[in-house]
Amino acid sequence: MKALYAHCGITKQAHYQQLSRAVSWQQKEAVMVGLMLQIREIHPGMGLRTMYEIYAPEGIGRDAFISIGLHYGFRVKAFGNETRTTFSSPYARYPNLLSDRIIQGVNQVWTSDLTYFRLGNRFAYIVFIMDVYSRLIVGYWVAEHMRAENNLQALQRAFRKRGTRQFAHQLIHHRPATRSDRGGQYISELYTQALAKAQVRISMCQLVYENAHVERVNGTIKNQYLAHWNITSFAQLQKRLKQAVEAYNESKPHTALGKKSPQAFERYVSQLPRKERPRMRIWTENSAQITDPNQCIIPF
Repeated sequence: MKALYAHCGITKQAHYQQLSRAVSWQQKEAVMVGLMLQIREIHPGMGLRTMYEIYAPEGIGRDAFISIGLHYGFRVKAFGNETRTTFSSPYARYPNLLSDRIIQGVNQVWTSDLTYFRLGNRFAYIVFIMDVYSRLIVGYWVAEHMRAENNLQALQRAFRKRGTRQFAHQLIHHRPATRSDRGGQYISELYTQALAKAQVRISMCQLVYENAHVERVNGTIKNQYLAHWNITSFAQLQKRLKQAVEAYNESKPHTALGKKSPQAFERYVSQLPRKERPRMRIWTENSAQITDPNQCIIPF
């Protein structure tokens, strides 16, 4: 063996050190892959960079972590949108109540949107209602049609989740106007009556530059959860949607929330004195150029 080491130009000690490093790296790879598998079980669409930034695994750099993930096939598949469900419209029937508003707690602004999910050669339609302050999905509903009762079901679920049906005019329900809003889901008589009965104020934008807050949630649920499961029936979609919303609310970290999930963030701020809770401004893009108070954008 001495002659072999000499022929290769290495020492016996260097050989065993190299073997030790190789074994150590294999063990580290196994640990990292196990971590990735556990995360993807709950969050099937979470990217490798996000995994690293959120979970901060010890003893490995970001690039090495991503390299291991790519080597073992953890690249996230991208999914594109095919059908639009909302459009800008000049038919808003309610004023925009959110321009330059500062919020400092939950149940101050909810926003809602409608999206779709393809099931073979047909679509199912999903309604989300989100608390803007915490990003928590407070209500949702899925149906095989786009009728107004879907939105009402999501709203009733939101009321149940928040444990109250009276908001003393402190809550604003915001929704951009759409082409369908001349008689659509969000200004249907049943829906607006339910909001009025709960003492919730209604707000709308007339020109939709962006509905980033809830549209981002739409994309997250569809592209990071539902699209990664083999969903072939409406019953499967109902079951998986519930699973996705629970995973998102309970354990999906948000960098904007201090790497906390929506539920963890709500628990955190509930323990703070009201004056010390984080303040979030809802502002109008290019406000110096915009004079119409119905034009708005609500970014994260």
